[in-house]
Amino acid sequence: MGTDVYRDGMARLAAGDVGEGRRLLEEALLISPGDVEVMHGLARALDLAGERGRAVELLEHANARAPAEPEPACDLAMLLLERGEDARAAQVLEPVLAARPDHPRSNLHLAMALAKTDPERARGHAAKALRGGDAEVQEQAAALDRALASVAPR
Repeated sequence: MGTDVYRDGMARLAAGDVGEGRRLLEEALLISPGDVEVMHGLARALDLAGERGRAVELLEHANARAPAEPEPACDLAMLLLERGEDARAAQVLEPVLAARPDHPRSNLHLAMALAKTDPERARGHAAKALRGGDAEVQEQAAALDRALASVAPR
């Protein structure tokens, strides 16, 4: 991987310089065209630059190369959920949770994907997300669980 270029690109993104971060990540992808981490970083930059379609396409490629890798799968699932593709989002998350059943963010996104069609199962995944250490994920999981409680009481 073009490690230094990748790190520099991610640092620029974190600093809010989307244009330069994107440029560096595109360079890193040229150096390492099949690197899932680089594809994921570039997809984030593309999304921040308003190129959602290209971001989804790149996340699809990253997910195809490493279907059990949580971060690209979670980002792809979230973009699919935003487009109303709940069943596809659930499909993307299944390999991640098969490999890492307690991954909080994956459980949260699967709960979101299942909320309309299988609220009872969604609550089970929300409960797993609540056990994670990330406060934002826990907050979102708690809100989802409260919303689901009326349709799927325990």
